[in-house]
Amino acid sequence: MRPLARIILTMLARPAMALAITGVMVLYTLLYLWLTGDIAGGGAGGWNATFPAWERAFQSRGPFQFEPVGLVSMGALVWTFSPLNTVLAATMGLLVGLNAVAGWWLWRSPRQCGLGGSSTGLLALIPAFLAGGACCAPLILIWLGLPIAGALVGVAPVLVPVAVLLLLLGLWFSLQRLARGEGLT
Repeated sequence: MRPLARIILTMLARPAMALAITGVMVLYTLLYLWLTGDIAGGGAGGWNATFPAWERAFQSRGPFQFEPVGLVSMGALVWTFSPLNTVLAATMGLLVGLNAVAGWWLWRSPRQCGLGGSSTGLLALIPAFLAGGACCAPLILIWLGLPIAGALVGVAPVLVPVAVLLLLLGLWFSLQRLARGEGLT
């Protein structure tokens, strides 16, 4: 376990990798919050924040969806702030970012994969994007109003834990391949 933690710390210590991980995490978090309806348009302008309902922080409004505790107006955007939704989105965004950077690192070091080709490291990115999209893809279909979205409503409650599990497994496999490599170049 220590070599895997060392690889993650090495990734976070390198400014370019840390910036990439942070960028992916922020974009994923914002996309997730937008698609779940926590962030929406329609603000009246100006900046305002009120948090009157902290007692509702742990109340569930659906599977892996929690009640908002406050309202943040930022110009044309309105954010119904739910701390647990935000933590869940940021955690998944961090996992997607770590998977993407680990996959990129494997791609830059194809000998790490054990397959020998220069494009084989790109295969490590596929689980990150599929698992990360497991939550957002159905939400995009619902947001667009496509008919297939109705079929996905029944499986939506299991998509978040399945996506987190797939992201953790993908990251673990990528870190294992990096740890077997000939050094942390």
